[in-house]
Amino acid sequence: MRFLQFIIFIVFMFCSVHASAVERKKILVLHSYHQGLRWTENVNHGIQKVMDSIGGKVELDYEYLDTKRNPSEAYLNKLIELYDLKLQEEKYDVIIVSDNNALSFVKDHRRKYFQNTPIVFCGINHFKDKMIEGLDNITGVAEEVDLDGVIDLILKTRPETKSLVVINDNKTTTAKLNKLLMLDVEKKHQDELEFIYYEELGIDELIGNVRSIKGDTSILLLTFNKDKEGKFISFQDNLDLLIPESKVPIYIAWAFYINSGVIGGKVVSGSFHGQMAARMVAKILNGTPIDSIPIYRKPLDQFVVDYNEIQRFNIDQDVLPKGTLLLNSPKSFYSENREWLHILGGIILLASIIIIVLSKAIIRRIKAERALIIEQNRLKTSVKHERLIGLIGRLLNASEDFKNVLDDVLKLMTEELNVARISLYSLKDSNDAAVKIKSRVSMKGKNIKDVDQFYFSEIDEIISRVKMNKTIVSPDLSNLNPKEQEYYKKRNIGAVVLLPVVVESKVVGLMGFSQNKKHRWSREEVSIFFSTVNMIANAWERNSLMNDRIEAEQKNVEAFRMLEESSRLASIGVMAAGITHEINQPLNAIKITADSVLFWQKRNPDALPEMFTRKIKTISEGTSRIDSIIKHMRTFWEKPQLTHDETIDMVEGVKRSLNLVQRQVYDHSIELLDELPDESICVLANYIQFEQIVVNLIVNSIHSLDKVQKDKKQIKLKVYQDSKYGVLELHDNGTGIESSIREKIYDPLFTTKGEDNGSGLGMAIVKSFIDRFQGEISDYNNDDGGASFVLRFKLCEK
Repeated sequence: MRFLQFIIFIVFMFCSVHASAVERKKILVLHSYHQGLRWTENVNHGIQKVMDSIGGKVELDYEYLDTKRNPSEAYLNKLIELYDLKLQEEKYDVIIVSDNNALSFVKDHRRKYFQNTPIVFCGINHFKDKMIEGLDNITGVAEEVDLDGVIDLILKTRPETKSLVVINDNKTTTAKLNKLLMLDVEKKHQDELEFIYYEELGIDELIGNVRSIKGDTSILLLTFNKDKEGKFISFQDNLDLLIPESKVPIYIAWAFYINSGVIGGKVVSGSFHGQMAARMVAKILNGTPIDSIPIYRKPLDQFVVDYNEIQRFNIDQDVLPKGTLLLNSPKSFYSENREWLHILGGIILLASIIIIVLSKAIIRRIKAERALIIEQNRLKTSVKHERLIGLIGRLLNASEDFKNVLDDVLKLMTEELNVARISLYSLKDSNDAAVKIKSRVSMKGKNIKDVDQFYFSEIDEIISRVKMNKTIVSPDLSNLNPKEQEYYKKRNIGAVVLLPVVVESKVVGLMGFSQNKKHRWSREEVSIFFSTVNMIANAWERNSLMNDRIEAEQKNVEAFRMLEESSRLASIGVMAAGITHEINQPLNAIKITADSVLFWQKRNPDALPEMFTRKIKTISEGTSRIDSIIKHMRTFWEKPQLTHDETIDMVEGVKRSLNLVQRQVYDHSIELLDELPDESICVLANYIQFEQIVVNLIVNSIHSLDKVQKDKKQIKLKVYQDSKYGVLELHDNGTGIESSIREKIYDPLFTTKGEDNGSGLGMAIVKSFIDRFQGEISDYNNDDGGASFVLRFKLCEK
């Protein structure tokens, strides 16, 4: 059995190793320069750092073209012979190309060695898209050197600099590209700096020149890898030969020059380039198409300065750009004693843990004891509140009108709860003010000023929130606006809880709980407030429903009364028609007799005395007047449904209406003024309903004027026309229209005159007739304090 398990384990390990080998990806890193060059080693370090982070999934091969030391064509041909043997049979998943010469090599020999292999480049100086023209499956990182940043650092750290010596060999590819960049920078700074180039020099000549530099000159070291005889000089040789001879600061643009003796610069890091290229490779290996990975063209650099050098040249550290990396700065106490501090910290940490564990145990015990006490108090409070809720419910249910017992309820709450004042206000009886229903002030709140009414404008934000069914809890008034704080402070209130009273989904009231000083309201207090307010709201709703039922019953009774009155009025109409018929017979006889006498007198002049003739004429005119009034009365009493809309003359209609009510107006000592035009104004209406409209409005004005004591009571009528309407205006100087009833005056059965003086149908009839004629009616209170009505009727062609 054990043998079988051993065999299975060996097979499993073999498969795992095999699978791992299969999954491992091969990557070629092709460098332009030789192994050991700082830039090259930094690139390798950046690549390795990223590859280590993704695990052992890749195998890296490194190749070095060594073109900086061996630029000849013969060397390159030998190198190609070597790669014919070495690379043609190798299959790589990705190739990383470092620097310009390696990119050129890949471009020239890709078809032979790297057909269809993804290529990622880095460290390409002075990158142009034409460098990869004709290549596909390629992306990478351009080496952008920020020489402007280096110049800015020079001018910030040595503002006295007048001349800048640029050391660059002008032979290698990198140096030639650097020279192009420097010429662009020189154009920008030619007014403030003189640029001096050390390039076609032997190494001894270069050292001598550097030795002679002093004063207001600084040095920018780029790349001097070959002197004028073609002798190779490494980056380290540059530092070793030039730094000891320089009396002025040396600035740099690449990280591989960072060493004791150079002051620093905005340096490009080979490690950054290697990391960026390796991250692109990781994306490719994970399946990201290389075409979707853009070429990175921004500088990968940072400001780096040597602390010892800025001290040597008396440079203020504060002038350095933000984020500058400061090398060789003095070590702190922590840096010098790190190990001992770690040991001491570990001991302190262990002791702290023991103390914390013990402290937590003690705290848990204290918390448990406190929680037990709190729970006991909560239970006591809960029992107390339950008892209070029961008593309040009993009081509210004992009366049909909750207001009758509200005083007892508030008294009970102020005695049982920690509150200075409780007030209940109604919000539904006014559009701009809250009216107190009941309030109760305890002994501790005796200095609080109670109010019977307050205006919404005084605490407008609070009222707006309450009307949206929101609760306001303020322990110290700090969450209220300054105007609201001032309102409560004037009334010696320091803390409030304001709850909406909701009846039938509408906020109809506000219940306030207040203290005369700051008070932190507990959850239990607010909870009992909610419970009591809900109970009062329920009682309010029951009372409202009861009042609505009583009002409905009263309206029903009133409707029956109005029905009876309408029936009586109809009977009067029938009776009036019969009476007028009976009156007409003797009236006609009188009229005929009088007219006969007048006719006889006309044929027999001077047969009767003049006085008799005048009296008989008066009798004839009087009977004609009576006949006209009777005919008008019969027409006025006709049933509305039998009338038809027609074209009428508004002026004539008003005159006929005045004939009906003129005597009543004079009997009430009212002056009737009319402004009637001479010409006709034809509108869409009928005479009967038009006269009813005018008569009803005049009667309403008479009733209004009866309520005022004025020396001069007036009703003014004015008729005119505009472009669309015939207009009738009626103005009086009576009591006017109260704002609270303005919306109700056209409702059927609504009246302010009492049962003996009005039926509540007059203005409803006026409104219905106006609507039928497609007209308009508006009302307002005029400057004399009375009511004004403006009626508009549609004009018709004469």
